[in-house]
Amino acid sequence: MPAAAISLGFGHPPGNEGGKVLLDVHLHPDSPGQPISMGEQWGSAGSIGAGYTLQEAAAPRHEAHLKACGCEWLISLAAAERTQGRVFTPDEIWARKPASPPLSQSAKPAPVKQRPAVDASEVLATIHAAIEMCDYEVIETLRDHLNEAIVREVTARWHADLPWRTKDAYAALLMDQTGEAVRPLFRDALHSPTAETRAYALCVLTEDFTLFDSIMSDGGVDEAKVDAAIAKAGLR
Repeated sequence: MPAAAISLGFGHPPGNEGGKVLLDVHLHPDSPGQPISMGEQWGSAGSIGAGYTLQEAAAPRHEAHLKACGCEWLISLAAAERTQGRVFTPDEIWARKPASPPLSQSAKPAPVKQRPAVDASEVLATIHAAIEMCDYEVIETLRDHLNEAIVREVTARWHADLPWRTKDAYAALLMDQTGEAVRPLFRDALHSPTAETRAYALCVLTEDFTLFDSIMSDGGVDEAKVDAAIAKAGLR
């Protein structure tokens, strides 16, 4: 499985904050030639977009898209790339992503204009479409928009008779969740033919996400280590 895309930001088009269109910007660690993608999600449809070099992504025609997603820092980063006369790797781009500034302990923080929240019904529609299509790039971006109510809605559609391809997609979406609603799904996921899914189940059911590092080899999930860790935890 290729390296997962990293979400850099979401947002609605300027002047359409309450609309059905959701913009996104992603970084692709396994695509050094075109590490930036920008897409649009329309309601229940998956994200449609294209890949770009950092210079292409920072072109003036994309400025509104970047700003809507809180990614205008890519424009100054592209300028730095030109100044240095070389192409930044995906790792270098990620390392240069601005960190959120710490709040002063003595001063009251200034009011911040919040980006419009994504509508829950829109998130659910996109989730269902992404799971049906097993679109892992979209699934990765949606994990940041889960809450207890959405998780309950999603797990209500899951059942053990679904094909593993679909159940693996559910597990990839819910891999950060530990509530009671996801436990039947992940107990079933222990038997997935996909090692990554079994690894997610191990971490969720033990509520120990530090285990993930111990089951990796050469940058990927080691199937033998996963199964040994599952057995050691007494999960099967």
